Amino acid sequence: MTEQNEIITPVFKNKASDFKKHVFTALPAVKINVNEVELTIFKGTNSILASDITQVVIRYAR
Repeated sequence: MTEQNEIITPVFKNKASDFKKHVFTALPAVKINVNEVELTIFKGTNSILASDITQVVIRYAR
């Protein structure tokens, strides 16, 4: 006896949505300008990463 399997391909359809998607707007929290090098840190940024990048920018911009 041979077994036969039927492959069914899924059909994806977009649903009509009645709500508007939330638009993300980045808000700057801090702007630093050191010797014409500008660094902008946005709200929600990892604070440890932002402080490390700030230290490097200040060190090498001088």
